[in-house]
Amino acid sequence: MWRILKPRHRNFYVENGVAYTEDVKEVRRVEVLANLPISKQSLVEHFSRFGSVQVVQWDEEKLSGSVLFEEATQAAEALYCLKHKYNGCELCLRAGDTWDQPPDREEPGRQSADCLPIVDDAWGLVLDYLPLNARLNFASSCQRFQTIYQLESQHMSRVLNIKQVCMLTAWNIKEMMRLSGEHIHRLEGGPLHPCWPHFNQFVQLLGSSCPNLTELSFHRISLSPYHMQNLFESPNGLHKVTSLALRRCDLSDRDLLYLQPLTQLRTLDLRENNGLWGSTLGNLPDSVETLNLSGCENLEPTLLSNLEALPLLRELRCPQIRLRNFNHEWMDEFQVENLATDEHVYRELVQSCPLLEVLEVTVCPYMDEPQLGGLSHLRTFGPSRHSIGTATLPEFREGGPGFVDEVGLKIISQLKEIRSLVLRNQDFEAHELRQLRKLNALELLDLSDSPHLSNEIASQLAKTLSRLRQLKVKRCPLISRRLIEILKDRTMLQVDI
Repeated sequence: MWRILKPRHRNFYVENGVAYTEDVKEVRRVEVLANLPISKQSLVEHFSRFGSVQVVQWDEEKLSGSVLFEEATQAAEALYCLKHKYNGCELCLRAGDTWDQPPDREEPGRQSADCLPIVDDAWGLVLDYLPLNARLNFASSCQRFQTIYQLESQHMSRVLNIKQVCMLTAWNIKEMMRLSGEHIHRLEGGPLHPCWPHFNQFVQLLGSSCPNLTELSFHRISLSPYHMQNLFESPNGLHKVTSLALRRCDLSDRDLLYLQPLTQLRTLDLRENNGLWGSTLGNLPDSVETLNLSGCENLEPTLLSNLEALPLLRELRCPQIRLRNFNHEWMDEFQVENLATDEHVYRELVQSCPLLEVLEVTVCPYMDEPQLGGLSHLRTFGPSRHSIGTATLPEFREGGPGFVDEVGLKIISQLKEIRSLVLRNQDFEAHELRQLRKLNALELLDLSDSPHLSNEIASQLAKTLSRLRQLKVKRCPLISRRLIEILKDRTMLQVDI
């Protein structure tokens, strides 16, 4: 065994004098790049000193090609030679990719896995046990196992997780796409492994190799314009996606333009992308029905009016977006002059999306909340409290006493299609609570921790709201067990005291 030195750059490793690719494939084919013109015969003469050369492929215009050695040990010796020079021409070597290497030669006396006396059910158990990268490696060496892998992929490969993908080599990715790409319906997960170098290649192959992929959910994966273009805009993009989540993926307004070809997109989740301002919301596919912009802290509320380009939009969630401080003592003259415009954020939203059924917004008392009463189709309303100086926006149900005032309750009472309403820990008087009798579609009402709510008011609400199925009045000091007796005729109503 000779002693060989380590090259400066390598895409292989050596064990017992043999070079292997990252997929544990013996290297016999070596790629060659020259800095000056050189003939094919000169290459044969140069590399013959390392061993028997079987084939030399050479492009004289590109000054690149490959050399196939008879033995893997000969290729390893050539790779580990630090300098390759022939008549003044310098040559650079690297191991050929896995798919460019010749088939492995059977060792004498070694039995192939195809000939082992193992029933297919046993191979199926092996498939369940092995991780994805090991399955692909085994499938490449055993035709019998590959057949079983392809059959089982119809149900095992429907959901693919990024954590599994980050274990794959470049060759593994191609094999996975070839053997089971058509069976992948959902891709999910993130972030990427920090040392995984094949994301660009993976993105390139997704659209052309996964024709049935309809759900994509990435989390904390930084997507560049190159990724967005290959995933969605290119002719081989994922144009059949109906549900798309790109949460915390470092997207900007410009990146949303790449989503235009997704004409079948129904649900879009863009949470926690602080690079979004909202200028391109009107360029989203007009097929979008559900849009989640929660936590996009730089999203300008006045730009929500761009959503008028989405005629099918029924659900909008946008808490924790950018809010201006409307305390006049803290404002400069320019902010004061623009205050009138800022106060019409909700008016613009109501005019742009009058058919909204689900709305989750951040409440700011200086904006024009009364305009929300114009959303006559609203079924679920989830306002959130904005707390200056904190990183979180607690849900409405956690608001302190008096968080929703009489005006706010009047607005809510105009939402005739609302089905679920949570008003915990609010100190409404009896005459104020009676406004809720207008909500004829209400199915769930939670008035827990209300200090002024009595058996009389609770029973009046329950008897008036004919569709009510659940009434929560926990920890209300004026509520007693007698309320259950009063409402015993409402057999379909569940009362939680």
